[in-house]
Amino acid sequence: MKTQVQQGNNGNTLICALCTIVIISLIGANVLVNCTRHYNITAKQLKAWKEALYAAEAGGDAGFDEVRKALNPSSLPFTTDGWTVAPWPAPTPGPAWTKTISSLGQAGSLSTTVTIDKLTDNTGAIPATTPYYRIRSVGTARLFGLPRVGLSDQFFAGGLHFVANSASRGVGDTLLRKIDFKYDHFKGTYGDGDGNNIGLSPVTYPQITRRIELVAVPKYYVFGGALRVVNAFDGPGTAGFVDSYNSKNPTNPNPSSPQIVSNDIPGPNTTSYYGSNPSNSTFLADAHDGDVSVATKNFIEGGPIWGDVTTNGGNVTHSGYQISGTIDNNIPFTIPPLSAPDTTGFTSISSGTGTITAIGTGDSSPTGFVCSGISGSVTITNGNAASTTFPYAYAKVVVNGHVTGKITVKRGVTAEIWFTGNMNVKGEDLDNQNVDRGTQIPNLGSAGVPPSIPATPADDPNPSRVGHMKFFGISPTAPSATQTIQIDSPGNVFATFYAPSADVTLTGNVDVFSAIVSRSFSGNGNTAFHYDKALNQVQIGVVTDYQVASYVEDVR
Repeated sequence: MKTQVQQGNNGNTLICALCTIVIISLIGANVLVNCTRHYNITAKQLKAWKEALYAAEAGGDAGFDEVRKALNPSSLPFTTDGWTVAPWPAPTPGPAWTKTISSLGQAGSLSTTVTIDKLTDNTGAIPATTPYYRIRSVGTARLFGLPRVGLSDQFFAGGLHFVANSASRGVGDTLLRKIDFKYDHFKGTYGDGDGNNIGLSPVTYPQITRRIELVAVPKYYVFGGALRVVNAFDGPGTAGFVDSYNSKNPTNPNPSSPQIVSNDIPGPNTTSYYGSNPSNSTFLADAHDGDVSVATKNFIEGGPIWGDVTTNGGNVTHSGYQISGTIDNNIPFTIPPLSAPDTTGFTSISSGTGTITAIGTGDSSPTGFVCSGISGSVTITNGNAASTTFPYAYAKVVVNGHVTGKITVKRGVTAEIWFTGNMNVKGEDLDNQNVDRGTQIPNLGSAGVPPSIPATPADDPNPSRVGHMKFFGISPTAPSATQTIQIDSPGNVFATFYAPSADVTLTGNVDVFSAIVSRSFSGNGNTAFHYDKALNQVQIGVVTDYQVASYVEDVR
């Protein structure tokens, strides 16, 4: 009997053990299934979360590339290649453009929608005629797998309606990763991002979206060297030279009466207005930045160059040349054509002769004038000379023709002269009466301040005399058309020239205190060229590129 009882107990124990194993296995299998499911869900969501940002950034790059096309008038932006006008309302003053790029990434699961808003600055920091752009990009990644979240299965904490429950759009990963299973949560709460067109927008597939916003602002050209030439350089004259000075440095000589000193460049010509002065190291340091850049291999040197030289494919070396700085023959660059400015609201003036009065208060708000040519004598006077706080004036003259006459810019005036034709003048015809350094108050009395101005006005923000007379050669629209700028002796020149489609020629013994951007440059005789280093801090009003001033992800 005892043996039978023991056998019965053993059977019960075995059954209990088997049941325990089954239960534990079921629990383990359930845990494994849940872990695998959540792992797969989380992995897929994490992958889509990252890829959505990649798609958004790709769209931002596409929008930024389109903005940069605005510099080239032959490739107008936002009108081709799939771009369309965005539906109203667009941000004031608008307009806006949009484009969708689909079937990106693995299995075509990514897409991006880009919207570009054209805006204008109301602070005066950017001229009203120069737009800046807001680029908004939405990157979308299709979400594969079960329509669930990794940390919570509760899709909407406040209900199924985003518009009615915008304060609680979800919990867990739903909120963290902006997962849209049935509706676009962003459009349901914020519309286009500015609060327009709020409403439910169904999604075709479960998806994850991420949004970025870029602000592209214009990048203005500043002269970073003496000469920047697109096609060919031949200069200076065999008896001339290229060097530099700094009008902000009071130790430099007055350019109106330069002194000749010995330089340290080997060669037959060993003199320079701003060369090596053994008794003044600062003076010497400012002399070595007469840089020359050529976008081709076409480089011919006559006299010495105090500065660096770059070409694109040239064979320039120090051997046989008189170049004080470094040489690099592998520097390509391009300069876009210069378009004509908008002359809406400009005052029409006589093209032959006359006096015009500038009352503009800044580079972004000059007094505008337009004429058909300058063949006589035009004088630009300062209408703000009596101001006790800012006695300076700014003018912008657009010449729809040639410049062959005399232009006088009175003291305290910053003048821009834009022209569509050719320029053929003598150095003395470009009469810039401003001065370097210090307060440039017009009509200074013997005591230094006019009696009518009791208070000391602010200093001129532009320290360079050269920077007060700026010439802009508007590029010809016809492919075969050419533009020329020729300056002959006598007389020295204090002005800048930005004419990317013009052939510039200097002849005689003209001394040019300047910086030049042109198609080609030729200087013969004993023409000397002096670059003012202070110009690298003076914007000349030409947009050469756009740059991203702000990048932010919209995490709403």
